Amino acid sequence: MQRIVTVFCLMFTFAANASDCFDAAGRDYHIDPDLLRAVAFRESSMNSHAMNIVSPDKYAVGEMQIHSQNFAHLSQFGITPQSLFSDRCMNVYTGAYYLAIAFKRWGVNWESVGAYNAGFSQKPEQKAKRLKYGKEVHQIYINIKNQKTLQ
Repeated sequence: MQRIVTVFCLMFTFAANASDCFDAAGRDYHIDPDLLRAVAFRESSMNSHAMNIVSPDKYAVGEMQIHSQNFAHLSQFGITPQSLFSDRCMNVYTGAYYLAIAFKRWGVNWESVGAYNAGFSQKPEQKAKRLKYGKEVHQIYINIKNQKTLQ
């Protein structure tokens, strides 16, 4: 029995690694995978090893640029900055998790997409940042969709 479970786990791990992380995270969080790709493109130009270091305490990691302000929350799930940097799928899933939180809080709209980057503060300058970011991601998303129709 243990051997069957081991083989099943290996097959599942291989399938998870072989599949596209954006498709899997999109399916699991009910988010269009192309929207996740658009966020990743806006955040890191799809660079899974991107690092944006502002200071030793303020930095963002990986393709989805998961910010250090989230690390304490993520640690309760066993997610570390190192795992976000070294495991592309964990990074994409974590980004999808935070985008899903924004959608749950404000609905599925471009300002919620903007909250991925600019947070939920109601200050006018944060709202402007959310709207700008949402517009940028929207344009990238349209470009991704248009590319697919050309193929």
